[in-house]
Amino acid sequence: MRKVTTFLGCLFLMLAMVFTTAQAASGDKFGLKDIPEIKNKQELNTIVETGESWDKIMPYIEAFTKQTGIKVNVERVASPVVYSKENVELMGGTGYYDVVYVETAWTVEWSPYLYKLEDLAAKFDPAGIEGFRKDIANHSPSILICGQAYGDQMVLPFYTYHMGMFIRQDVYDDPTEQKNFKAKYGYDLKAPTTEKELHDQAAFFTRKKGESLKGKALAHDLYGVALQAGAYQINDEISCRLWGKGSDYATVVRDTDGKLKEFVITKENKKALIDTLTAYKKELQWASPGCLTANFDFVVAQQGQGRAIMQATQFSNCFAWTSGILKDNVPDGKLGIYPTIGGQPYTGAWSVGVAKASGNPEAAYWLVRYLASFECHMAVMKEGGQLSTRMDVINDPRWQTAENRYPYGILCDYLSDIWPKQAKYVPNYWYFNTKAGGKVYEMQMNVFHKPMGGDGTVEAAVDEAVARTLELTSKFDKTVPIREEK
Repeated sequence: MRKVTTFLGCLFLMLAMVFTTAQAASGDKFGLKDIPEIKNKQELNTIVETGESWDKIMPYIEAFTKQTGIKVNVERVASPVVYSKENVELMGGTGYYDVVYVETAWTVEWSPYLYKLEDLAAKFDPAGIEGFRKDIANHSPSILICGQAYGDQMVLPFYTYHMGMFIRQDVYDDPTEQKNFKAKYGYDLKAPTTEKELHDQAAFFTRKKGESLKGKALAHDLYGVALQAGAYQINDEISCRLWGKGSDYATVVRDTDGKLKEFVITKENKKALIDTLTAYKKELQWASPGCLTANFDFVVAQQGQGRAIMQATQFSNCFAWTSGILKDNVPDGKLGIYPTIGGQPYTGAWSVGVAKASGNPEAAYWLVRYLASFECHMAVMKEGGQLSTRMDVINDPRWQTAENRYPYGILCDYLSDIWPKQAKYVPNYWYFNTKAGGKVYEMQMNVFHKPMGGDGTVEAAVDEAVARTLELTSKFDKTVPIREEK
């Protein structure tokens, strides 16, 4: 779950030149003014990532301290270290971290060690549970679900990396490319909505140096797609594609009352995973060889430098970044963002919650509420270069002004459209229902990479993934049984 957190500080720098320095008016939205006197003055400890987004939030944490009198000690680490550092403290019940930084797929796993936020609202919030619910209703419905465990809100989102498909819109809109594509494949050139269309277009746009694109000779090789096939975030791409097929790593089974009954790795689940990995491996022929060791930064650079036409499954918080690089390298280049194939992209957020072992859950609750507020989320997006999960921030009219419509306005349009549609699927994604989600995720990164680099077959990788999923879930999720359909 180590999502894009670095290299993104420049994403929204141009906004400083087009926005006034004043904060957006938040009206009656929750903010510092609404935090009551906190009786417990014990200091808070938290851990967050390095990177521009948290750099920009530090003044807001200082404002929290000034308002409440509660000092907040913030430990900054690289995102791959967050899980291991927090996990040992949570399981040990040390209370070392009061405010816990959570990738949403860890939420259920860590739920025994976190407060239910509504319980804290009932105890510490003058507005009570209803006031809490009213405020958080401003967040994306699908992202909120990712931060729940068994229906209880355990964490509130800080920023999202909800995936999307990036295409070179200027190339797709070019009359010559449109004419040649239709002559070859028999249908109009548009953002792909099926696996076949994706493969057709990846093949069509893969060209050698000297060949033509938009009527001009290419100065370098061109690839139809850019893939994150390295052993780090390949499973996020696979999740997009697997969910898009209407499948998952395991099927969530509920009883007639909606309570979790069991997880079943069905024959269909295995077949869909084999098909997904096979199709992904096929796409490598239309991608740079560098994709075999690539993470998000490589594929962003591929498209941004004009060397790839599509990022078929990429974190949406890379969209403005990619467009900025493209502008520098291909002045007439433009991006478009669309749903991933099947319309169920990898989803979630970095979020914050309150540790049960905290010595000051009262202050920790209010810091979590503030970090999820309109004021902080506007700063996350406007100053920190990350994407808010709040609908009132995403739908703010400033993103639709002439100077911000591209790329920010179309990015906001995509998120505000996809989130409500995907909300109906999120409750049954396996990652967000099992206490073994984080551990299985870490395993998948290496296992799914193996066949891409020639280390065994796709079928062998699926067999290994299934065996390890059964093992890890049986060991770390004692509340819901798992089995493989025979």
